[in-house]
Amino acid sequence: MTVISIDHQTRSRIFFSLYSAVFATMIGVGIVIPLLPRYVATLGATGLWIGAIFSAFSLSRALFLPVFGKLSDNHGRRRLILVGLCIYSLISALYTVAGSVLEITALRFLHGIASAMVLPVAIAYISDIAPVGKEGRFVGSFASAISLGMGLGPFIGGTISDLFTMNAVFHSMTLMSFLALITALLFLPDIAPRQVQKYPLRNVITHKPLHGPVLYQLMYALANGTFMVFLPILAIRDGELSASETGIVILVSVLSTPVFQHFFGRIADQFDRYHLIAAGTAMIGVSLFILPCLSGLAPYLAGALLMGIGRGISLPAMYALVTVVGRDIGQGSASSLVNTALSVGLIVSPLVSGVIMDMSGIHTVFFIASVVSAGCTLVFFTMHNNTDSTPW
Repeated sequence: MTVISIDHQTRSRIFFSLYSAVFATMIGVGIVIPLLPRYVATLGATGLWIGAIFSAFSLSRALFLPVFGKLSDNHGRRRLILVGLCIYSLISALYTVAGSVLEITALRFLHGIASAMVLPVAIAYISDIAPVGKEGRFVGSFASAISLGMGLGPFIGGTISDLFTMNAVFHSMTLMSFLALITALLFLPDIAPRQVQKYPLRNVITHKPLHGPVLYQLMYALANGTFMVFLPILAIRDGELSASETGIVILVSVLSTPVFQHFFGRIADQFDRYHLIAAGTAMIGVSLFILPCLSGLAPYLAGALLMGIGRGISLPAMYALVTVVGRDIGQGSASSLVNTALSVGLIVSPLVSGVIMDMSGIHTVFFIASVVSAGCTLVFFTMHNNTDSTPW
């Protein structure tokens, strides 16, 4: 295991530039996502096409994450991040001239490729410079940029859409991506990744210490997908909430995650990380179980807050585990694998949940996601930080 030695000022500079870039990029993503279904519907998109548009982004990420993770380990991270942000900005600008559902779908696929060059590679870069013994605190705090950007994005996008036009939303996404590019270009130094033994991709996939984080990401995709996609239907139909109240519920859940991530990042460096993952997963499962039983704004806010706290407890511990493993197999490879698992989950879980909803009702979707979370909780409680690190 090798560790990059840098001074505090350089570490802070890297953290600031990458945090700003990821935060701006995630705001750009969040700005457009809630409005895109309604927009493509005006272009004649059917429900199937709407699903395809969102799946295209996750599909391209799943396909290209392992490739870019390996490239960043072998050839450096700064160049890949800058190229990704540049493509991200150009693709964002093209949304304003796309005139068909097929063109929007193609742009989403390309956007996913650009995303695969930025976010997981940025996390790998941060993992490279994380101080030994403080992985949860350092990487967990950085990961809050993702939740914070995604939380503020929909509010900003909705406001811009109400005040101006949908094209103004696309222009805002382009601007945020361009600002992220400029920030990284000016402030992000080029530091060579840790030198690690190079393993074939198939060996990285079967690397035993990554099984826990991969399982968490698959569970997280199901739980978060259920919450984000199906909660608006449940809250309006059975929970007696308005559309704006539903937005507030989702916002509370999303914004509470980075707040608790910052606190529990420190805790993740002092306690067994798998047990913290199990505790957070249990809270997520409880939230999913009680939400179909609730009615009214206050109970829904409590359920959403429980979901946010659960994510805030478990995410820093998961990222810390990936950082430690990445010192042996390469941070880009480790980060890309767990993010690939998330992307695959985000492709599959909405489709499976949709079938369950059609067959058994929306309540069953939440109950099944809760049961899966409970099962994963039991698995995580049997794991420990000192899980056998024998590579394969």
